[in-house]
Amino acid sequence: MKKLRVLDLCAGIGGFRAGCDLLNWPDLTFEVVGFAEIDKYPKIGYKSMYDTKDELDLGDIKLLTRADGEKFEGGFLKKNESRSKRIKQNIPDHDILFAGFPCQPFSLMGSKLGVDDMLGRGELVFDLVEIVREKQPNFFVLENVKKFYTHNNGRLCHLIKKELKTIGPGYEVSTWVLNAKNFSVPQVRNRLFIVGCKKTMSDVRLEPPIAIDVEPYEQGVHGFLEQTVDEKYYLSERIKKTILSEGTGGWKANPEINKFIARPLTKTMHKMHRASQDNYYSDSFIKGKWDKKKEQVIEIEDGGNRIRRITPYEALKIQGFPEKLISKLLESGLSDSRLYMAAGNAVPPPLVAAVLGTLPLKQ
Repeated sequence: MKKLRVLDLCAGIGGFRAGCDLLNWPDLTFEVVGFAEIDKYPKIGYKSMYDTKDELDLGDIKLLTRADGEKFEGGFLKKNESRSKRIKQNIPDHDILFAGFPCQPFSLMGSKLGVDDMLGRGELVFDLVEIVREKQPNFFVLENVKKFYTHNNGRLCHLIKKELKTIGPGYEVSTWVLNAKNFSVPQVRNRLFIVGCKKTMSDVRLEPPIAIDVEPYEQGVHGFLEQTVDEKYYLSERIKKTILSEGTGGWKANPEINKFIARPLTKTMHKMHRASQDNYYSDSFIKGKWDKKKEQVIEIEDGGNRIRRITPYEALKIQGFPEKLISKLLESGLSDSRLYMAAGNAVPPPLVAAVLGTLPLKQ
C-alpha cells in the first residue's frame, strides 16, 4: 500500500481532499500532513468535515513565503535565504501539493484585477511557486477559474508555467481547462488546472482526463433536488418578478429556470441574483418524473407556479461532495449564507478525482 503525503493549501472546504477519497484506488492512500485556509468560515467547515487534529494548520502562508516587510512588485519573489529557511522548516515535506488559489482577482464575477487586486489575493500564485521551489514535491495541482488562462493575454499563466518547469530537476507541466459537466457533475463549471509532475517520476507526457458519463448523474440536477424544503427557500410573488425579469437598462439576459445542467454556482448565490445567473426550480419540475427512455424530466401539470432557489445541501450535492461530508458541514453551525459561499467557491471533488487519475501517483 502506497501512501502519499498531501499539502492542502487555499483549501476552502476541502474539495481537493474529497477528490482524493473519490479516487478510491485500493493500493493508494492519501495522508494530509498540513493545510492552509485564511478565511475563518471555510476553515470552520473544513475542520468540521475532516479530522485535522494531527495535521499542521499553516494559517496565512504568505507569512512563511515572504521576508519581513517584503511585498510583491510585479515579478517572482527575489531569492532570500531567510524565506528559504522558513519554508523548509515550517512547511512539512509532502508528495503532492494542492492549491485552489483565490479566483476573485481573475473571475468574471470578481475584481478581474489579477495580480493588482488590492487585497493581495492575485499575488498568492507566486507564493505557491516559492513553496514548490523549496519543497519540490513529486506532484502539484493548482486550480483556478478559466479566466486565469487568458488573463493579461495569457502572459501570466505562461510565466507561471515556464517558471515551474525549471524548478529543481525540472517538472513536466500542463495546463488544462476542464468543464465539470463532463466529469459526472451536473453543472457547467469551467476550471483551469496547472498540473505538474517531476520529470524524474515519469517520462509519460501529461494528458488531460477524458470526459466521462456516470450513471448516478444521468438525471442532472433533478436527481439532487429535495421534494420538501423549508419555506424560506421559496420566492415570494414580489421577489419572483425581479428574479424572472430580463434585466434593466442596457443589460438583458434570458431568465431561464429548471436548468437540467446547473449554471455555475457562485459564492454570491445567497444574494439571489436573477434567473439568468443563478439556479431556480419550479415545483412542477422538482416533483416531475425522470423518463429514462426520453432522457428528460416530465414536469407534472398540477405542480403549481411556486419557484425556489436551491438549498445549501443541494448546492453541495451539485458540486459533487459526498453525503457524509455534507452532513458534517451542515452540522458545523455555519449560516446558509456561509454555506452558499463555501459551496460556490469549491472545486468539484469528481473533477479533482479525474485529474488525479491521469497522474503516475503509484510510481
